[in-house]
Amino acid sequence: MTPGAPPDLAGPASAATDDDLAALLSQITDDDTPDAPVAGAALTAPTEVERPERAEVARIESDGGIEFDPDLASFGARLGGLAIDTVVLTLFLLPGIVLVVVGSTPLIVLGLLLMVAGFGGATVLYARAVSSTGQWIGNRRTTTKVVDARNGRMIPPGEAGLRFVLRYLVSTIFLIGFLMALGNSQRRTFHDNVAGTVVTRPPRATWSIDDEVADD
Repeated sequence: MTPGAPPDLAGPASAATDDDLAALLSQITDDDTPDAPVAGAALTAPTEVERPERAEVARIESDGGIEFDPDLASFGARLGGLAIDTVVLTLFLLPGIVLVVVGSTPLIVLGLLLMVAGFGGATVLYARAVSSTGQWIGNRRTTTKVVDARNGRMIPPGEAGLRFVLRYLVSTIFLIGFLMALGNSQRRTFHDNVAGTVVTRPPRATWSIDDEVADD
């Protein structure tokens, strides 16, 4: 080395570092840069091209409860329906009641069994009718309907049967179950709350002068 000359920066160590950097850049370039098309090469067939998958459409399911705004049955209509259903239930229980009144011990036992069977039969008929149409005998006579309080649909037979049982075995105790209807906006009794039901009536017909103008 000539005295006074600057040191040679491109020594063996520097040359080795440059070679490593060049090799690294070459690998990056080879991985990221696609091969250039060759002249005269066959084009890709359209059938070999994969179509992009469609994004799944988001679906929001609703059971209709948001739009359910029932016309509630009046207390008079509900009382009338209860009275009619009670008469019907009494007819189911009547054979057993007669045997119990006779007073003989074997007949009393038989009468109690008949009363249980009669109540069970009435419960089954009520459950089937209400779960399919929302109406039993009292509802049909008063044009009311028992429906799901959340969405206005028919309730399952099990819930309908539970409602009937609670209606006569629990709500009738000091009429507390029925008086609960006075304390809520949907007029729901104890058996309504347990079964998740509400009693409705047909929507009232409305009229306006605009309807007459539209018809003309």
